[in-house]
Formats: sequence, structure tokens, C-alpha cells
Amino acid sequence: MECPASDVIEVMRILYQKGLITVLSGNASVRCGNHFLITPSGTPKHKISELALVNLNTLEWVGPKPSIEYRMHAQFYLKSNFKAVVHAHNPMTVLLADVKPELLDPSPYVESRYAIKRIGVVERLEAGSEELALAVGREVEKGADVVVMKGHGAIAGGKDPYDALNKIEALEYLSALAIEKLKLRSQT
Repeated sequence: MECPASDVIEVMRILYQKGLITVLSGNASVRCGNHFLITPSGTPKHKISELALVNLNTLEWVGPKPSIEYRMHAQFYLKSNFKAVVHAHNPMTVLLADVKPELLDPSPYVESRYAIKRIGVVERLEAGSEELALAVGREVEKGADVVVMKGHGAIAGGKDPYDALNKIEALEYLSALAIEKLKLRSQT
């Protein structure tokens, strides 16, 4: 069983460099059988060197304290066949979800159309809460591979950490284009 911890760490660095997370926000994980490796809580994302190992059945962990969103990652794994999950705080996506969530549609743009199957949206819920994790899990059960959380960010499942990252990037791309389109329409 392959558990590419180094890919999770690299994905977090990429998210930080691209401005899709702040130094202490966002998280990523990779499934390892009945467990998953996830980024730790309270660690600067560009300095992560160790991941927490969480049991999918009991949610007990070994190693550093996991991200507060570990329940949300568990829901992705329990409700799908995804091998990796990435959660970012995409600024354009958060804005679009608050203003015009109906525009969170991957079909108009090549980058998102080929990367994302279905986008689910959940209302504002407390970060790290079981309520948020279960709401995200319900969207994954409906076939979402990306879930946008209003006022919070987005989470994506993929075949590996880079596939999940690509979905997060494609989502931010489509959100930025949709916002620009709204600006242009308001000027005419």
C-alpha cells in the first residue's frame, strides 16, 4: 500500500505559494487502507515535515494532532473511492459561493470541465465541526468530487494529492472567470 506523504507535503506548499491557503489554513490527506495521513494542526503549511495517521473507523490518531478538519476528510474516504483529499480557502471561490453560487458550474471552461465531475455546495457551518463533516459527506454521497463550503473554502477528492489539487485549482480558475464575467456584464 502506497501512502505518498511527500506528495501531501508538496501539495500544501503549492497551495500556499499560489495563495489558495494562508500559512495556517487548509489541509490535505492521503488514504492508506483503513487509515489516512493528514496535515497537522497549527503547523505553518510551508514547513510541514510530519503527518498525523488517523484511523478511519475510530478517528483515533498517532503522531501530531491532525487538522481540525480530519472528520471532513474521513467523510470523503468513507463515502467514496477517493485516495486523496485537499482542502483550500480559495478566495475567488469563497466570494462566488457567497454572491452567485449557481455560477459554480464546471461545464463552461475546459480546465474545470475535464477536472471536476460535480460541485456540491454547503451552507456556512463551523470549521472542524461534525455538522460540517456530515454535510460534506452528504454531497460526496450525491456524487460530488468537489464541495464548496460557503464562507470557508473548498474540498476536493482525487486519485492522488495532485489530482485533488488540480480540482481545487480548476475550481478557483472557473470562479475567477465567473466573477470577471459578472463585472463585465455590470459594465454594459
